[in-house]
Amino acid sequence: MDTLLVEQFRPPVGQATFEFPAGLIDKDETPEQAALRELKEETGFVGETTNATGGGVSSSIVVSRPVCMSPGLSDETVQVVMVHVDLDRPENQNPKATPDAGEHIKVHRVSLTDGFQTLLDKGTSPMAIEGLYLFAMGLQVGKSMR
Repeated sequence: MDTLLVEQFRPPVGQATFEFPAGLIDKDETPEQAALRELKEETGFVGETTNATGGGVSSSIVVSRPVCMSPGLSDETVQVVMVHVDLDRPENQNPKATPDAGEHIKVHRVSLTDGFQTLLDKGTSPMAIEGLYLFAMGLQVGKSMR
């Protein structure tokens, strides 16, 4: 199983970061709609919201409750939405990103089962944002407990 990461330069940290595709929720937009829009804009891929097992659209769509990022500095909250990308769909054969003006994004397809944590820990890799790094650590802990 793979995931899509975006790499982009972030001026506040002065370097490139690895992130899940993400962005702001527009007025009158649900978190699910925002997730699908941002996926398309940043990666060119078309996806669909999914259940926790990645089994496609279901009545148990996974959308996290709002969680804080840096409560000592900001009131920013985020919500995580599980999205499935069917690579066999015709529109996903040659995806073309349409990033916002000033965004320079590189897309990475990364295996979740083969060295995800190692990729993030490489000294030459971009800095991982907190949520991505914690996700990778959780996968690693889960594998070690089997």
